[in-house]
Amino acid sequence: MKKNTALSILGILLLCLMLWLSALNSFCDQGGDFFNGMCFVTKWMPW
Repeated sequence: MKKNTALSILGILLLCLMLWLSALNSFCDQGGDFFNGMCFVTKWMPW
C-alpha cells in the first residue's frame, strides 16, 4: 500500500511540474523576461 501511495504522490508532483513549466513556457513565448534562466530552459521544451 505504501508503494502505491508513493507512486501516486510522485505522479501528482510530476504532473504539477509539467503544468507549471507549460505555463511558464507560454509566458516566455509571449515575451516575458521573468526568470531569464527559466525561459532559456523552457525554450527547449517540445510542447
